[in-house]
Amino acid sequence: MTTADVVIEGGSVWVGPGELHADGLVHIQAGTVVYAGPRGGEQVPTGTPRINAVGCTVLPGLIDAHVHLTTNSDHSRVVPSDVFRGQVSNPGKLLHGLRNAHRALASGFTTLRVMGHRGVGEIELRDFIDEGLTIGPRLLVSPWWITMTNGHGDLFYPPYTRRERWDTADGVEECRKLVRIQAKAGADFIKVMASGGMSKGEQPHWPNYSVAELTTIVDTAHDLDLRVAAHALSADGIRRSLASGVDSIEHGSYLDEETAAEMAEKGTFLVPTMSFNDWCQREGTSRGLSPQAVADLSDAHERTIESFGLAREAGVTVAMGTDSSGTLCPFGAHARELELYVKHGMSSEEALATATTNAALMLDRPELGSLSIGSVGDAVVVEGNVLTEIGHLTQRSNLRHIVRAGRDITAHVREATAVLGLDDAVQTDPGDS
Repeated sequence: MTTADVVIEGGSVWVGPGELHADGLVHIQAGTVVYAGPRGGEQVPTGTPRINAVGCTVLPGLIDAHVHLTTNSDHSRVVPSDVFRGQVSNPGKLLHGLRNAHRALASGFTTLRVMGHRGVGEIELRDFIDEGLTIGPRLLVSPWWITMTNGHGDLFYPPYTRRERWDTADGVEECRKLVRIQAKAGADFIKVMASGGMSKGEQPHWPNYSVAELTTIVDTAHDLDLRVAAHALSADGIRRSLASGVDSIEHGSYLDEETAAEMAEKGTFLVPTMSFNDWCQREGTSRGLSPQAVADLSDAHERTIESFGLAREAGVTVAMGTDSSGTLCPFGAHARELELYVKHGMSSEEALATATTNAALMLDRPELGSLSIGSVGDAVVVEGNVLTEIGHLTQRSNLRHIVRAGRDITAHVREATAVLGLDDAVQTDPGDS
């Protein structure tokens, strides 16, 4: 994406955990932060565009580390997830993904870690954005999952869906091959299914893959400088993932004290994705789920909250991810995840760290998630004090400016959301959940 120069001044500048400047200034030059500190501490070249942030909090661009981008973006037409995946063409999915990307950007999320779908084109969209040919959030993409026959993923698709050879991998050598195929396709990371899920015909307590298979996936990925995210709900799936050396546990709904302690010791990240179950419990029947499906998810919802507490007590590093997916967990409402973290024990600053510095560390992208010198020039200007009320982030009207690589793209984002009908993106209402 093309870069530019800008100064953001007069707001409360949150550089990162532990560094706040009440009357601060951020200077971004050629897309990179060259100063972040008190106003008056930097000589800014004449003619540099300026953003007045008085009365606002200035944050680094936010990161959602678990999204399913190319899912239904039409909130007026609820389509069950399996129907959408099975019946919408790949080009159609990609166009939905572009609308979802704009929703995320309009909500202050300038980086998305994408759990991709085979052949849809998220890698190409990532590169198109990076080359400055369109405006969008930075995308880090896993082009497809790695799952076993009868595993989560294989069972996620309706039975009438045509299967391709590498939709499943069984045994050590097939697992090794598939990592290499995804790396060749341009993967930024690898996603593996290490436990069952909530799809029809499976149970979340089912482990997926042996330790030997998972270890092969991790070792092959690490040899290629790729990190591995493991979908793991069950305690057994988490244990096998930790034994293999994965870098992050996604969901972790049935984490226990023993596995939490091991995660903390090994430095394995947890991406809790509390939003998904929260939306399903509050509005699931209006978003494509049957009453029985909502009831089936209730235990996972409660256990996710419990696991979140166990992880924090053990000292596990949390990185924010929503599991945004179609109408079930809508794009544009990403900050709801942060509200849930605060509701369940984090301070606002701790929650912000999950979507900035923690997420950047998990992604091995230290240039993201901070306004420190040398960081990528992504910033969000939010009306009010986000450090005392995280809920300011959930209302799009509070987002005064969105800066991407030094460019104030606010006008573009507002026009796109209006013209493309994205103003229907939901504003969160925590209710009693």
